[in-house]
Amino acid sequence: MAKVNEAWCALEPLQNRSDEFLDHVAAFLPQVQALTADQKRAMALFKAAELVNALLQIRERRQAEDRFGAELAKASFDRVRAVIRNRSIDLGAQGVVDLRDPPIRALIDEGCRLFHAGKSDPALYQKALALSASQCIVLNPSLEAALMGYASGCGLLLPTALLQAVREDFIAPYRLG
Repeated sequence: MAKVNEAWCALEPLQNRSDEFLDHVAAFLPQVQALTADQKRAMALFKAAELVNALLQIRERRQAEDRFGAELAKASFDRVRAVIRNRSIDLGAQGVVDLRDPPIRALIDEGCRLFHAGKSDPALYQKALALSASQCIVLNPSLEAALMGYASGCGLLLPTALLQAVREDFIAPYRLG
């Protein structure tokens, strides 16, 4: 059972979540916390790409009024898929970020496995969300810089409103203290 006295349990996105969900977050935290500082920076860049893509896909699928268009959503999806396949993020003039370290690969692989399995199993989808939450908590100190680095080097024209939405939906709510 999750420890309700943990500071992260009070974060807004985790309030009103089931004990089972919080247990999953608690189980994933040590794996993310065990990353070295360099691995956390690399993982934060991947997480920034993933969060941008998630927001684009969710809004496009729902045909929300504030969506950013099918063309950008597809380009982002293709970009993130290539990053997962190649295990690296090419940020142009900023260089290539290597995602092949075994701990990073393990986190990416588990996230992909849970996300895809979760399409047909709601319990596994919740577990995928718990893994994502644990990453947002641990990587939070690096996510803003990672978001800006990804936005400036990914080769996509990411609107300011999209970047702000990622900050508001996925970065600020997971900031401790």
